[in-house]
Amino acid sequence: MSIVDRSIQAYQEHFGSAPAFAAMAPGRVELMGNHTDYNGGYVLPAALDKATAVVGAPSTDSKIRLYALDLDASAEFDAANIVKDPANSWADYVLGVVDQLRKAGIDVGGFSAAIHSDVPTGAGLSSSAALEVSTAYFLRQLFPFNLEMMDIARLCQRAENQYVGVNSGILDQFSSIFGKQDSLLFLDCMTLEHDTVKMGRDDIAVVICDSKVKHALTGGDYNTRRAECMAAAAHFGKSLLREVDWNEFVARESELPEEQRKRARHILTENQRVLDMRTAVASADVNSIARLLAEAHASNRDFFENSTEEQDFLVDAAVAIDGCIGGKLTGGGWGGCTVNLVYTSAVEGFCQELAAAYKAKFGLDASIYPCKASQGARAVDL
Repeated sequence: MSIVDRSIQAYQEHFGSAPAFAAMAPGRVELMGNHTDYNGGYVLPAALDKATAVVGAPSTDSKIRLYALDLDASAEFDAANIVKDPANSWADYVLGVVDQLRKAGIDVGGFSAAIHSDVPTGAGLSSSAALEVSTAYFLRQLFPFNLEMMDIARLCQRAENQYVGVNSGILDQFSSIFGKQDSLLFLDCMTLEHDTVKMGRDDIAVVICDSKVKHALTGGDYNTRRAECMAAAAHFGKSLLREVDWNEFVARESELPEEQRKRARHILTENQRVLDMRTAVASADVNSIARLLAEAHASNRDFFENSTEEQDFLVDAAVAIDGCIGGKLTGGGWGGCTVNLVYTSAVEGFCQELAAAYKAKFGLDASIYPCKASQGARAVDL
């Protein structure tokens, strides 16, 4: 049963009627470009074949009634006077989108909705963006509005920044909306110019490993890193680290406090790695792909300091397995997932061997699964 079908069933059971509209939006994996988005840099992500579905119908009153199947939790709000419910913080991602639509002059009224997702939460695969974007595409059917795809991405980003309170960049929402089947995405976060990038060979799979060590970006580390990056950029008279010249940084990095120096070095080198990885992927330069993945994870570990012992182990163990080209941390960090490129002929053995090694080391069952680059957000006909 698909996530939409399960959402429809949950809606019928919870609300006692059939939903009228549905939408779904995928999570994403970032192959390269970790924390570069809010620094105006480059990113190289892919939308995943794991998604969030929102199904529902307009209400006859001003009430917003939500049911989260995965949490078996329900919440109710007044569309005309939304007040957060600390006991149901999951609803903030929906309410943030409603809030932004209303600020944009779109008259969002009452509605009921059921939500279901197979994007792991707290794993760095953008479950929050998948919920925000699927909500926007759902609400566009109930309360029609005319916004371009990038404008919807920016609206959902503002929902996360201003309502949820995480100062994230646009990577997650962009990926969820612009995803292309069997392709990576390239985005210049300063100009918002973007393109698709096809893998130069078809025998390489993307394998994600969820460490099951959870993170919560609202906990403060994410916003702290962003503040450190902005302070480093300001030291060079710039608003974003993307604008800082590499040679000037090298000449003057000793002027920065240690934390700012490390964060800036990661971002500036990561931007170049995105450009290099785009070329390496398109041309199937496996040696360069392996080197760039290794350099990226080392930079996260040593300079951005958002890796964990579990993620470091997963990367080291992965590259020691035959058939693995390379791996790195993906997502916000402080737990969550690693992403690995593995020859398709070796995927089954890779998954088994890595899971066994992780279990032996930490006593935890990691979720390891191959995934495919997927289509972006869309309305679903019922």
